[in-house]
Amino acid sequence: MSDNDIANTRRKKIVTFLIHLLCLVILFVIPEVLFNYGHPNHNLSVITYCKAAIFVIVFYVEYYLLLPAFALKKVRIVRFIFMNLLLVIAGEFLLYLLMHFFHEMLPAGKFLRDEDFWFFRQISGMLKDGAMLILTISLAVALRLTDHWIKNETKLREEESVRRHQELEGLRNQLNPHFLFNTLNSIYALIAISPDGAQEAVHKLSKLLRHVLYENPAFVTLESEAAFMDNYMKLQALRMPSDSQMVFETDISGYSDSYVPSMLFVTLLENVYKHADLSKPVSIKLEVKDNNAVFVTRNRSKNRNQSSPGIGLYNLKRRLELLFGNNAHFNTQIIDEVFVASLVVPLRNSLSKDFNHS
Repeated sequence: MSDNDIANTRRKKIVTFLIHLLCLVILFVIPEVLFNYGHPNHNLSVITYCKAAIFVIVFYVEYYLLLPAFALKKVRIVRFIFMNLLLVIAGEFLLYLLMHFFHEMLPAGKFLRDEDFWFFRQISGMLKDGAMLILTISLAVALRLTDHWIKNETKLREEESVRRHQELEGLRNQLNPHFLFNTLNSIYALIAISPDGAQEAVHKLSKLLRHVLYENPAFVTLESEAAFMDNYMKLQALRMPSDSQMVFETDISGYSDSYVPSMLFVTLLENVYKHADLSKPVSIKLEVKDNNAVFVTRNRSKNRNQSSPGIGLYNLKRRLELLFGNNAHFNTQIIDEVFVASLVVPLRNSLSKDFNHS
C-alpha cells in the first residue's frame, strides 16, 4: 500500500470517528446537559459527562466488536441478540452504580427520605436509561450498516469501471486484428493483378498501422477519424475496378475538433467492402446533426442471404453500449433493395476524465 493510500485510510478513519462523536453528542450529551441545566439544581456536570461516557463506550463496543463479529458470521443471530441484551444490562448496571455513587448530588435530595418516591425514581431512571442504551445500539447498527452499504456500492462501482475498461480494451484489441486481416486480404488479391500497386498498398498500410498501433488513443478528433477513413478507402481503392462508384462525403465544418471513439466508423466501412456489390453505386457520408456525428452507408448487397452480423458489427454494438448506453444509435434497414446502415454517436467538445476512461 502506498503512502497516499495509508494517508487516505487514516483520514477516513478520523472522519468516521468525528461523525460518530458528533451523532453521540447531539443525541445523548446535549439533551442531558440541557435537561440538567434547566433544572433548579443543575450541579450535575459530573453525572452528565459520566453517563455520556457510558453511552459512548456502549456505542463503540457495538460498532467495533459485536457488529463485525456478526457480519463475519462468527456469531449467529440468536447469540448476537443475547450479546446485545448483555450489553444493555451491563450499561444499565454501570448507570445504576453511577447514580448511587453520586446520589447526594441528585436534585431530589429532599425526597430521598421518601423510600417509595426513591424506588419510583430508580425504576423510571432505569427505563429511561434502558431506552437510551437501546437507541445507542440502534444508532451503532444504523451507522455500521450505512458505512457497509457505502463501501459495497463504492467497490461495485470501481469493479464495474475496471470491467468496462478491460472489456473496451479487449474490443479494441479485437478490432485492430480484424481490420488488419481484411486489409491484408485486399493486398494479397492485388499482388497477382499489379505488383506495383501492391507495393504502394503496403506503403499506405504502414501509415494506417502507425495510426492503429502508435497514434490510436481511445478517442480522437472527428477530423482525424475522417482522415483515417479517407486513407483506408484510398488503400481499398487500389484493388477496386476503375469504374467503381463509391462516394465519400463529409460535412463536419465547425466540429472538426470534437471527439469520437477511434476506429468506430471504420467498422461499417469494412462491412461495405466485405458485403457490398461494388459494381453498383455506394454512398458513404459523415456529417454532424444536433451535436451528434452521423455516419451512413448505402449500398446494394452482393449476398442477399447474408444473415450473420460478424464480429465487427458485434464489437461495434458492444462498444456503443459501454461508451454511450442509450445515447448512441445504430440501425440497419433495406430501402428499395439498398442496404442502409446508420450510426449516430454524441460528440464531445473535450476529453473529460470520465469520458476518456469510459
